Amino acid sequence: MFKQIQNWFDERIGLTKVIEEFNGERIPRRGGWAYTLGSVLAFLFTVQVVTGIFLLFYYVPYFPIARNATYFIKHHVIFGNILLGIHLWGAFTMIFIILIHMARVYFSGAYKKPREMQWIAGMVLFSVVVVLGLTGYMLVGNENSWWTINVLTNVASHTPFIGGFIREIAKGGTETSVLTMQHIFAVHVWLLPIVVIMFIPIHLFLIRKTGHQGMALEYKNSKLCDDDEKKWQHPDGTVPFFPDQFYKDMIVAIGVFAVVYILAVYVGAPIGPMYRPLALNFAPEADWYFLANEELLKFFPGHGLIIFSTFLIPSIGFAILFALPFIDRTKERSPFKRPAATVLGILFLLLLVYLTLIGGEPKAPATV
Repeated sequence: MFKQIQNWFDERIGLTKVIEEFNGERIPRRGGWAYTLGSVLAFLFTVQVVTGIFLLFYYVPYFPIARNATYFIKHHVIFGNILLGIHLWGAFTMIFIILIHMARVYFSGAYKKPREMQWIAGMVLFSVVVVLGLTGYMLVGNENSWWTINVLTNVASHTPFIGGFIREIAKGGTETSVLTMQHIFAVHVWLLPIVVIMFIPIHLFLIRKTGHQGMALEYKNSKLCDDDEKKWQHPDGTVPFFPDQFYKDMIVAIGVFAVVYILAVYVGAPIGPMYRPLALNFAPEADWYFLANEELLKFFPGHGLIIFSTFLIPSIGFAILFALPFIDRTKERSPFKRPAATVLGILFLLLLVYLTLIGGEPKAPATV
């Protein structure tokens, strides 16, 4: 009977061939632990989707009661506090691991020819995940959410020619209202997850197409053979993806999830106070991955420089990252043989860490 079921699926989707091809996939032995980052990110995204679905059962995207709905989930729903915590810390961990993954790819030169499109697909995923984190931060419905929405839409309104249009589209009008929260909810729950689900297979296909090579050390005589197994050949040999790499991915994923779970249980997901539209004294706090951008706003005060510090600088930075494979056209991959790129990368990381650390210092309430 099982053989008949297998044959039925084979005739329609070639299931056996897919499994055999997956089992026959081979990767370089060297650097196997570095490959776990992508698998862990896919696992964390799955966790985010699952926890998000459960949170949808109780959440209401409506500003007067969004914060109360979040409070109800945390204090009155069975395991609600853990679900919120996993969703929050899972998002933080995803962004942190993506940054590590991007740093590894940058310093190993794995973004170079013929992997330009692979890098661009990864940058799209990174950008979408960051916006997912930002929109999720706004959906809590607390004081920080309220002021973040107003600050960002006011900043967008400074965009020449189309600023007012962008602000009205984002808010659903001229004021922050029910439509504003519904727009953010739709983007966070439907639009951005669909984009991620679309680009993950593209990213994986490009990895398979261009191969796994790209570590800091060049593999001499590396080539993708034309035989049936499509093995990567180099002096250190190869290992099968399953079970060797699969077990490594499982170990790292379980370890990362254990850390996320511990943070969810012992730190939880702080909700914050109810929003106060008429409050004059407030101290909004950005998530850690936006602290550097928040510090840029302080370095360039004044209405004339708001758009420069909060939009132009990040946009130029993202544009450079997207175009990196076309800017750096050298064939050299080792970070020790391309000191200019290595030093620039290290300086950028140090600046990012510095701005994040000083941005995380306690702030006195601002008066408006």
